[in-house]
Amino acid sequence: MSDSTPRARTRREVERGTIGHHEVEVERAVRASGRRLTAQRSKILSALRASGGHATAEQIYVRVSAADPHAGISLSTVYRTLEQFAEVRLVARLDGASGSASYEWRDPEAPHQHLLCGECGAVDELELPELVALGEHIRERTGFEPDIHHLGIGGLCRRCVALRRRRSRAG
Repeated sequence: MSDSTPRARTRREVERGTIGHHEVEVERAVRASGRRLTAQRSKILSALRASGGHATAEQIYVRVSAADPHAGISLSTVYRTLEQFAEVRLVARLDGASGSASYEWRDPEAPHQHLLCGECGAVDELELPELVALGEHIRERTGFEPDIHHLGIGGLCRRCVALRRRRSRAG
């Protein structure tokens, strides 16, 4: 088996710390989606998972390239992989106010929403259980399956609101 060919991980490898627990989760989730887990996909998704939050395709590309300069992964491969896994809901895509997209490992057990500042581009995470309840209400009432487990709400962050107020008082 070549170094670039992914293989099933053993429990012993995980217990000994040879591979990280998040890599096993990535592998299971990808296979459950019906996709093949290539070495490139594994590196991209592991880098995203290790980022601990939102990351752009460019940030993931830099992380993968730094970890393995000989991986042969292009920026377009990173974009394509992230979009493919967003389609099968393994990865969540969040379109920022500036038009740039960031990606996050999607944990269906941990719904959360995001506040997106249209002024400075800040992204803050929060949990709004009320939205989960609203989603259930929508589902029961209409049969529509809303995706509000990973939702972006646009507006202005506290800092930008304060800056606007200062500008309006000064101007």
